Amino acid sequence: MMKPLFLLTLLVVLLYSNGTAQTKDPHYKKASELYDKEDYSNSLKEVNAALLHDSTNSYYLFLKANTLDKLEKYQEAFLTYSLLIKLYPKDAMALSQRGVLLTSIQKPEYAIQDFTEALGFEKTDSIRLSLYLNRGAAKINTRDFQGAYDDFFAAYTIDSLNIGVLNNLATVCDEVGKGDKTLYYLYKMIQIDSTFIGAYVNIGFKMQEMGDYKKAISFFDKALVLNPKEPLSYSNRAFNKYKLGDLQGALNDINVSIKLYPANSYAFRNRALILIAQKKQGDACKDIKEALRLGFTKMYGDEVEQMEVKYCKTISM
Repeated sequence: MMKPLFLLTLLVVLLYSNGTAQTKDPHYKKASELYDKEDYSNSLKEVNAALLHDSTNSYYLFLKANTLDKLEKYQEAFLTYSLLIKLYPKDAMALSQRGVLLTSIQKPEYAIQDFTEALGFEKTDSIRLSLYLNRGAAKINTRDFQGAYDDFFAAYTIDSLNIGVLNNLATVCDEVGKGDKTLYYLYKMIQIDSTFIGAYVNIGFKMQEMGDYKKAISFFDKALVLNPKEPLSYSNRAFNKYKLGDLQGALNDINVSIKLYPANSYAFRNRALILIAQKKQGDACKDIKEALRLGFTKMYGDEVEQMEVKYCKTISM
C-alpha cells in the first residue's frame, strides 16, 4: 500500500511572470500585483477587465484560470484552461496547470493525458522536468508506481540535484523494489537544502516503516520546527505516538492535522486507529466512513474497507 509521503508537484505560474512586459494593459498589471498579494477576488475583477479589451490574450487567460483555481472555483478554472488550450494547443504551461488542477480534484487519469500531451512537443528541459514530476505524481494517484518511478527518474536524468526530483523518487522506491535507495535520496536532499521540510517528513516516515518510532518522531519534530502548520507531519507523528502508546498525544496531533488538511483521507484512517485503541468505536467508524468518502481506497488500497467490516458493520451510524 502506498503510504502518505510528502509529494511535490510543480506549479509553473512563474514561467508566465513576464506577461506584464508583454502588455501595457493597466488592468492586467494590477491583476498580477493583486495575485501576488493573494487578493484573488480583486485580481479576478481586474483580469476580467483586461479580457474585455483582448479576450484571447494567453497571459490574461492564464492568470484568470490560476486565480479561479486559487478561489476554488474549479469548474470555471478548468473551462478557462481549456479555452486557453483550444486557442494555443501547444501551450505546455496551460496543459501542465490544467493537469495539476485535475490531479488536485482527484481526476488523475485525465491529468496524465494533459502532461503526456505536453511532453509530446515540449523541448525545454526545465518545463519537461516539471511535466515529468507532475505526471509521476498523478500516476501515484492511480497506483501506477512503476510509471511514477520511470517519470521521476526521467526528471532525475535532467537534473540530479533538483530537490523535487530527489523527493519524489524517494517516495516510490519502496513500491518498486528499490527501498535501499530511499534514504540515499532523502539524505542527499538535506545536504543540498537543510531547510527543505519534505526530506524530514519522508525520513521520518521511513523510520516509521522500519519500526523506529522514537526516531521517526524526532524527524517529524524537525519538520514542524520548520513549518508548524505542516499537516502530514502532525498526522505521521500522531501515528508514531499511537504505536508508542501515547494515545492522548496522538489524538492531539491528528486533530491538528485534520483541521489543517481536512481532505486527507489518511489522517482519518489514523484517527480511527487511535479512537479504536481508546475504545471509542462509534467515533472511529465515523472517521472510517469519512476516509472512504475521501477516496482512501483508490489511493492507498482496501485497508480502511477491512476496518469498516471489522469494526463498523454492527454499529448503527
